Amino acid sequence: MPVLQEKRVKPSKPQFDLITSTAQVNLFLAGQGSGKTHCAGVVSGMLINKFPKVRGFIGANTYSQLSDSTLFRIRTVWKELWGWSEFSKENPNGCFVVDVQPPIHFNVDGHEFDSYHGKISFRWGTVIFKGSLDNYKAHDGKEFAWAILDETKDTKEEAVKEVILGRLRQLGMYVNSQGELVDHGDEPFNPLYIFTSPAKVPWINEWFQLDEYTQEIVANIYSSETYFRKQIDNKLVVISSAYHNQENLPANFLANQKKNLPSSLQDMLIYANPFASTGGEFYKCFDRTRSVAENKKANGKPQLYDWYKALHISFDFNVNPHMTCTVWQIDGKKAVQVDEICLESPNNTTAAVCREFIRRYSNHEAGLFIYGDPAGKHEDTRTEKGQNDFTIIMRELQRYDPKKRVQEKAPPVVMRGNFINTIFQSDYDGIEILIGSNCTKTIADYTYGKEASDGTKLKEKAVNPITNVSYEKYHHCSDANDYLLTRAFSVEFSKYQSLGNSGGPTGGKASRKNAY
Repeated sequence: MPVLQEKRVKPSKPQFDLITSTAQVNLFLAGQGSGKTHCAGVVSGMLINKFPKVRGFIGANTYSQLSDSTLFRIRTVWKELWGWSEFSKENPNGCFVVDVQPPIHFNVDGHEFDSYHGKISFRWGTVIFKGSLDNYKAHDGKEFAWAILDETKDTKEEAVKEVILGRLRQLGMYVNSQGELVDHGDEPFNPLYIFTSPAKVPWINEWFQLDEYTQEIVANIYSSETYFRKQIDNKLVVISSAYHNQENLPANFLANQKKNLPSSLQDMLIYANPFASTGGEFYKCFDRTRSVAENKKANGKPQLYDWYKALHISFDFNVNPHMTCTVWQIDGKKAVQVDEICLESPNNTTAAVCREFIRRYSNHEAGLFIYGDPAGKHEDTRTEKGQNDFTIIMRELQRYDPKKRVQEKAPPVVMRGNFINTIFQSDYDGIEILIGSNCTKTIADYTYGKEASDGTKLKEKAVNPITNVSYEKYHHCSDANDYLLTRAFSVEFSKYQSLGNSGGPTGGKASRKNAY
């Protein structure tokens, strides 16, 4: 039996949810000092103790983080709660060795590896793989029953989804009909646990569908009494502030953090708001809680869609990572984005996007207006001679009798960005912008798209791991929206420009840095 000694532990309520979870994928998104790594130590210790013959994996984003923080804290928990310590000549009663071949008295039947580097081997036979996720390809070929990942906020999406999830297939853990963990049964249990503070990249939010619960999350994480907990398909999400673990922190820790951190970092590092700004955003005044509206489908259409109002659609013609069309309805000075059409290869063509629009809105009869990047009026190698993107659009969508509202040239990026930021901030001149919650790529643009040093949009690059094609990560949907909003509200935009608002909502170049 693995246990040498066992002590009772009193976890916080959010920690308890993770410790007792039988979900296949578990996310504990919490502020600094919330006891995430302590919780990882408890979870891993319980699994080692209950299922000593299966293998596990413990990983962190970098090797230094893994060795200096994650494993240091987890091993401390093992020692405190179970009395497990590392074997050495000075400690002959130790329970495990790290990166070396186990001593002769350890039970290593069935797992004699060529090398024990990157492994923690216990005397009763348990093996834990350990590794960093910055070199995630090194974990191909391994097979384990459970995995714990610490601080994955900077980890690549493919490291978790393409490698770690694919390695979780060793049998030996099951959930029975009473929801108990057992060593035999019908439903295999191969859990992944992710312990992290909020991500600077959106893939975790998208994977766990956090955008759909924005209002509920924000309503619960700013109290020491409440937190967010949701079972979503085979996933459990727990989001909590550090206040739930306050009794295990220095008495003045959180008070000092609040004094030293700006509000945006307090949101992220104390309250674990997954939508908090990280600094340097182009759309600095975008606030999900104010500008994103629930927009689930009803009768096959987004619920914000109104059959009796015209549709306004705008195009961005970049083909990677997708061809983009945003779908809006405008009522007076209220503009609502009801949909987005973002088609990847091989459907990332103007004609294919139009056909998808027809599929979604085949019965629409209330009028259609076309906007988009003025560069689409030029012939290029993607179109036949005498054709351009807008002639294709007008031809493909002719059944709607569309009206073209394309500007002669695109407005300056800084000016249009400041105009839209001012609307987000204060409903400039009575204009209101709402983004449907289904428009996830648009929301990601407004949330994560950064500003370049010259005040324009930073064209942050990424590479498709399958096609090896380089593309700009953000700003495609927001560019399409820029063209539409500055044209649909051209009178207000001209007025804004005439007031000399090149510096942002407060006006003037000198005030730009303090505008947001």
